Amino acid sequence: MREPSFSRLNCSIARSLAVLGDAWSLLILRDALAGVRTFEGFTSGLGIARNTLTDRLRHLVEEGMLTQMDVGKRGTRFEYVPTVKAKEFQVALMAIMQWGDRWVSGRGNEPAVAFDRVSESAVAPLVLRSTSGRTVSSDELMYKPGRGATPVTRDYLTAKNKRLTRKPV
Repeated sequence: MREPSFSRLNCSIARSLAVLGDAWSLLILRDALAGVRTFEGFTSGLGIARNTLTDRLRHLVEEGMLTQMDVGKRGTRFEYVPTVKAKEFQVALMAIMQWGDRWVSGRGNEPAVAFDRVSESAVAPLVLRSTSGRTVSSDELMYKPGRGATPVTRDYLTAKNKRLTRKPV
């Protein structure tokens, strides 16, 4: 898979998108996290072209999202198992799903509802919280440079934060 040019940006969102690849990769991860393991399982569930699936699986293995396990005779059959890295991505997939339930499908028209297998309770809507536990809206977010910030990123965030903290006249 060709790496998008934004993978070099000093931004965790851009770099994450480069790791994930495209919409097919998200759907492959969704299915892998739900227990699909085989090439045929992915093709039948997704209706994805075989060459596209081969490319996306290779990319996800290279990026450490899936582990390819040889379960056939000398490389004739493989299973694809989610890594810890992929399992931690479940939160992001759930956020996308919940956003889609609200803004695309519409409340009451959800194609699927996520439940906790242990308690059999529905998964609560995800929200942003500060370390103090307070819910934070998108209007209340501010970003400060992290240890990996380049000088360009530091300047960008400084200017952005000045705009955010200005009091209206």
